[in-house]
Parts: sequence; C-alpha cells; structure tokens
Amino acid sequence: MKKQENPEFHVDLMFPSAYLRAADFDGKQVTLTITEVLRDSLRLATGGNTEKYILRFKETEKMLVLNKTNAKLIAKHLHEPKAINWPGARIVLGPDRCDAFGETVDCIRVKGGGGDGA
Repeated sequence: MKKQENPEFHVDLMFPSAYLRAADFDGKQVTLTITEVLRDSLRLATGGNTEKYILRFKETEKMLVLNKTNAKLIAKHLHEPKAINWPGARIVLGPDRCDAFGETVDCIRVKGGGGDGA
C-alpha cells in the first residue's frame, strides 16, 4: 500500500475542532497575536464539564485551551503575570511531546514571545 503524505489524513485533523491541536502546526512553530483571554465551560470526553481559560488569536479562528504550564510560560515570556494584559501581545507556539496521564502525548507549548503586537 502506498503511503499518502496528505496532512489531512492525520487522525487528529480528520475530525475538525474549534481548538488548536499539535497536529495543526505540521511540525512548525507559529507566531500568533492574542486578541482575548476568556474563561469558558468545556465538555470533557467523560461527558462532564470543566471551566478552562481560552486564548483567541488574530491570525486564526481556532482557540487555545490554556493549561497551567503554557499560562506560566506566556507570563514569563511576556514579563506579564496578569492575563488581562495579554491581548495585543504575540507569542510563539509549536508542537511538542509532553507527559500526561502516565503517557507521552503530542501537545502544544509556548516557545517564546513574538514581540509587541501593537
């Protein structure tokens, strides 16, 4: 069987999502401008709901579900611990591998600040 190189056949890309996933980056880093930080209720795979912080960006309609590690990395790279002050700032995101729930999985990590978005 011939291997197809179409990224659309990546299992994570076969099922569209409103949220960014590591597969969306196609192995590359991207610089995005934060437009909004909000708190929203997300549905869990188990059927329950949880409150999470979400980032919206100027360059894409997809949002980033913010975890504690990435929130701390953004604060560090932007030298700004208050998320209310993040809109307008640029950050660099990229795919990575992370330990989660006892296994190593694909994830998104903040790689740096991308300079002022203003």
